Amino acid sequence: MKKIMLTILFCSILVIGLTGCGKQKEYYIDYQNQSECHKPQLFLTKNGKNIYTYCLKNTKIHINKKEIELKKYLEDDPNAIDNIIKTLNLEDTLLDGGTQIYKGSICLIKCNTLAGNNDIYIGNKDMKFKQNFCKNNNYTFIRTYTVKDVSKYTGQQYEDGIPVSYGNSFKVKLSEFQGDTKYVIINNLWDITLEKDKTYEFEFMLYDDAKDVKDDIEYIFKNSTIIEVRKTNKTGLSQIQESINNK
Repeated sequence: MKKIMLTILFCSILVIGLTGCGKQKEYYIDYQNQSECHKPQLFLTKNGKNIYTYCLKNTKIHINKKEIELKKYLEDDPNAIDNIIKTLNLEDTLLDGGTQIYKGSICLIKCNTLAGNNDIYIGNKDMKFKQNFCKNNNYTFIRTYTVKDVSKYTGQQYEDGIPVSYGNSFKVKLSEFQGDTKYVIINNLWDITLEKDKTYEFEFMLYDDAKDVKDDIEYIFKNSTIIEVRKTNKTGLSQIQESINNK
């Protein structure tokens, strides 16, 4: 009997140790989607890391029925990011040094690049990794153009006099409201089909080595990475035409 009682007591202590006195924290994240959102917004900087939110508003953390604003939680709790990650699943690890993408009720991207970027991006569950994420200079700008003509382009292209080859290239005639109308060559356009007489928002990021910056269509397409292309119904002055740099 004594042996049985000791066994029961040991098992009880073990269960309490594993469950935290038999009670686990109820932990979840609540948010609203922000409409008309295409870019991450700097939320706060902590311990040398920039923390961005993407298309979120009114984000709150619920712990055992206690509600905390996301910003306050991140500011006050040194383990906040790790605690959020524990509620998510690791979906992918990138080959940039080890950036990790977690998904669940939200998406969290924890940067870890060879260039030393350790920023954090927190977005809704549909947030995808974009080419300007985890960059020390991640500024992008949006320009709106109407496609006046588009055709497949198969001509030889050159970079600094050296012949290069690209996939899925198009010759496109673009018109900017109250601006120029010019032909440009768009390379590696895989994820969208441009249609004649339709209007699109192009999100760009200038190359790091871009020099003598010029605010015209030809320069922008030649010296920028296209981050995203989105069809839009906006017309005239309501169209987005952002500054080419953030200075």
